[in-house]
Parts: sequence; structure tokens; C-alpha cells
Amino acid sequence: MGAASKRAKRIRQAAEFDMKRLEARLRMPRDGRTALDAWSLEQIFIARDEQMLGQFVLPSRMAEMMRTDDALAVAHWNRLAPQRAIPVKIESAGGARGDSIANEADALFGPNGVGIHADTLADIHACLVDHGVAFGCIDATPREDGSRVDMELRYWPIEYVRWDPVFRLFKARADPNTVQPGDLPQTDLNPGGFDSSGVEYGFVGGFWIPVVHGDGRWVIFKKHDLEPFRKEAAILPAALVWARHAFGNRDWAKGSKAHGSAKVVGELPQGVPLQNGDGSLSNEAAAFVELLRSIATEDSPAGIRPAGSKTEFLTNNSTAWQVWQQLVMNAERAAARIYLGTDGTLGTQANAPGVDVDALFGVAATRVSGDLECLQRGIDTGLIEPWTAINFGDSRLAPKRKYLIPNKDQQAVDDDFAKRNDAFMKALVDAKQAGIQLNPVYIAELATKYRVLVPAIDAMAPATAPAPSK
Repeated sequence: MGAASKRAKRIRQAAEFDMKRLEARLRMPRDGRTALDAWSLEQIFIARDEQMLGQFVLPSRMAEMMRTDDALAVAHWNRLAPQRAIPVKIESAGGARGDSIANEADALFGPNGVGIHADTLADIHACLVDHGVAFGCIDATPREDGSRVDMELRYWPIEYVRWDPVFRLFKARADPNTVQPGDLPQTDLNPGGFDSSGVEYGFVGGFWIPVVHGDGRWVIFKKHDLEPFRKEAAILPAALVWARHAFGNRDWAKGSKAHGSAKVVGELPQGVPLQNGDGSLSNEAAAFVELLRSIATEDSPAGIRPAGSKTEFLTNNSTAWQVWQQLVMNAERAAARIYLGTDGTLGTQANAPGVDVDALFGVAATRVSGDLECLQRGIDTGLIEPWTAINFGDSRLAPKRKYLIPNKDQQAVDDDFAKRNDAFMKALVDAKQAGIQLNPVYIAELATKYRVLVPAIDAMAPATAPAPSK
């Protein structure tokens, strides 16, 4: 039989990359960022619709404001936490040369690498969760001796990106002074020219240039091939959860103020005038009003009420707070489910199905694995493969940057086997001590019972006969 065929892989060549273009650092336009201080329900719907269209200015502003809400902020932080805590390693492609390349890559892209920073990945991961897609821009720096080209990944904010539905690609808005000829592809991708539209959002200036993953300049992080911003963007379902939670808390706070602010009403004795002839309060009424004010505050612990007068406290006995409580709690559970895949972080719920103790205070393993695999795939194909091709001629021996994700299912299988194997070995020892002949048939049957591998025994030592009694 012939050797097994290798998995198909795109090989990048050094000739693909324009180093003059990559050496020039691309920058975002220097325009002011506008923010909405207060969001209405109508504005939330508009921002959500623009997210669906791949226009990210308003959605990025909304995502920032959503993180000021306690329920959404905590769920968002928990979603990002595993990426910060799970270790990474650079895995060699094999062979002596592959190991040498991996050692160099470790200095740039490893756990303590200077080409990928933890804060950069945190921003990219946050954008990926919120919008379903995130973008990184690469700074290429040739060494003074010309031996290598070092590459550093930077986060490119999504507000400077939009989706072109005609050519079905992303375009980034960049500072015209930093755009290179290599950033301006064939004009059929830009039939309207590199416009500076955007006045409606408060920004002007900048060229819209295509974003091409893996071209040595750009890295696109996404979980879906086409229009990922419509399919797994957390802000799409979370936008209305934010409105429900924020507005519910606002109304609950107003109701709390009404419940906690009792009103004092007084009644003067019959015949005592309330007003003077000019319409002003009479002396008796003015003195009584001042008494009521002192009763409503903690400043005056005592007062004298005129004979025949009455005082009464009016309190809010409404039970509407129960509605607000249910709205707020429902929104908090929904936020946890959207971002974490489970609402276990909120504690056990009455009559709820069982929740694994590991998932009770964390994130669903599928969410964590999906995020990390997306980051890993983007870095490997968009950053490390171009770096390998530029520095070593092609990307055949490009290493991989892998997250060391614990496999709980496999660990459970391994632990179960270890327990059964220990029980099997103990059973052999007990049988031998009891004087039972450990022949291959007996051992094989015992191994089948414990569901372990049959040990290979070259020679069977005869069982030791018990010593004769004296």
C-alpha cells in the first residue's frame, strides 16, 4: 500500500506579499467619535437593523452602552474570561526545520510573544462575540539586518468597517495618508471610487479599502463563511434584552422612590381660614404646613398639632413592583443564556433540570471551544502562515498556535478506565493471595469483566502453596 495522502492545504508563497505595502503602517482616520447619551427603543431597533446590514457604526456604539448594564456586562465578562485563562502553545509542523521555525514563532506568537498581546486578543474576542465578526490589522517590521520580517497583530475597531453587499466583501475605512497603492485593488471592486461618505454618522474622510484575509495586512475572525454578522452576533438578541432590563430597572427605581416617599396630608379644624384676602396662606395654615414638613423629615422629632386638626400619611400600596421584578429577572437569565449558553451563573432555579457543577459557574463548553477555535483559525491562516511564507519562502512548515482546551469528556473516560484497571489489578492480587491459579484463561475472563486490556504475560509463575501448619 502507498503512503497515506496528506490533507489538502493552501501553500502560501513569499512572492504573494508586497513588502513595501506591508511595511507601511495602516491607520484609522482621525475623526471624533460620537456617542448617544440615552438610547430610545426606536434607536435600538435602528442599530439592530444596521447590524443586520453590515453597517457597524451605530451597532458598535450600542454594544459599548450595553456593557454599562450590570446583567449584560457580567455575562460579557464571563464569556471572555476563558480566553484569558486557557494557556496556548506553538505546535511544530514536524521535522528539524519545522521545529526551528516553531521556536522562532514562539517568540512572536507564543504565550509571551511580542507579536500577539493579550489585550489585543481581548478586544478581538469581545468584538467577535458582540458582532459575530472581528478584524485584525498586521504591522510588518523588517529587522535591521534583513534576516527576518516580524509581524504584530493589532485590533481594528469594527466601527471603521462595513459590508459591501454588491461585491460581498468587507471594506475598512483608513487614513488616506497611510493607504498604499497595494491597498487599492482593481477598480471593479470600487466602481464609485474610494469615497469618504459617512457624514450622517459624524465622520468624514478616509478611503474604503477591501479587507482580504491572509494577504499579510488583514486577519478576519468569523465563524460563518457568508455574512457572519447576521448569524452569531450577540447584540442581535441581546439588544431587546438590554432594553427590557434597563427600562425595567428604571421603572422599578421610580416605583421604589414612590414607595419610599410617603406624603403627609393635614387638615385644619373647621372654621380656621386657609387663605388671607389676598390669596396668601393664613398664618395658621402657614404654621401647619411647616409642621407637616418637619414631620416628613428626620430633622424635627417633635411638633405641636392644633386642637381639632388631623394629619395622615399617604403611602403607595401598588404591587406593580412585582411586574418589574419579573421583567428584570427574566432579562438577567436571557442575558446569561445569550452570552454564556447557560443561566447557571445565576444559581439553581426552582424545578429546573440538573446542571453540571462545572457549568454552574461558567460558560458552556461549546461556546468556549467555538470562540477559541475561531481565534486559533484566524491567527493560523491570517498571521502565522503569511509570516512563515515571507520569512521562509512558503508556508509548508507553518506552525500552529493552539489553545490547550481541557477535554472533560475524554478526562472522564480516562478516569473511569483508571478506576477499572486499578480494580482489575487488585482482583489479580487478591486471587493470587487466595491461592488461585492465574492462568491466561482466568486473566482474560477477569479482564473482560472489568473491561480492560488483557495483559501480556510471557510466563506464568506458579501460585505459591500455603505453608503447612505446624
